[in-house]
Amino acid sequence: MTDAELTARLRANLLTFRLLQARQGRLRMRELPGVRAFALPELGGNLFQQQILYEEARALAGALEPLEAWYHELGVRTWRVPVYPGDATAEAVLTRAGYRPGDCLPAMGLALAHPPPQLPAGLTLEHPDDLDAVLTLNALFYGQDSVAHLETWRTPPLPSAQVHVVLVREAGRALAGGVCVEQGDTAGIYLVATHPGARRRGLGALVMQALHADALARGRTVAVLQASPMGHPLYQRLGYRDLGGWTSWVR
Repeated sequence: MTDAELTARLRANLLTFRLLQARQGRLRMRELPGVRAFALPELGGNLFQQQILYEEARALAGALEPLEAWYHELGVRTWRVPVYPGDATAEAVLTRAGYRPGDCLPAMGLALAHPPPQLPAGLTLEHPDDLDAVLTLNALFYGQDSVAHLETWRTPPLPSAQVHVVLVREAGRALAGGVCVEQGDTAGIYLVATHPGARRRGLGALVMQALHADALARGRTVAVLQASPMGHPLYQRLGYRDLGGWTSWVR
């Protein structure tokens, strides 16, 4: 599968995840032809939540002005547009509109062929029907603002049959977890985190291997994700290949 095909699957999967957030939680959404914008006004400075996803640059160009008005109505003063690798047309559109490039997150993809992980003694692998423990781990590692938009997902059941959770415990204590959002043949990986006191034990790799094996058993053939700087080396070791960086253009 080409990098462009994997990038398209990541874009579609990320949109599915955002739509679930908007339907089941506090995330706001505005839809225009070929474009969807998301906002969490109470976290106005959190650029991860204030973002515009587009299908092609032409659609983006026509949507920027009404979306600027929408963000201002919500009291959001800063937002971002993730631009896909090599999309010079979108970059030109955003430059003319006063946007400037900011942070860049690597996109990554993997053909699934992973057997179930071998758990060390004393560890258990669970598949809870809520995100409570995984959200707690993410809040410990990345801060509470990183999961505020998903607080309504703490109570079971999960908002969709497409959402699957893996959790590693030791003596009843949650140490690592992650989430898979499935669409078509693709598994999107999100919210992978390890308890700060349990790092460097290979637990993140165990979670990833379990997510991969479960998705493969359900008929998915590829996995996609956006990597944090800390997670990028782990994903490379697991066989993910880089698809290019998604640059956040900020208004």
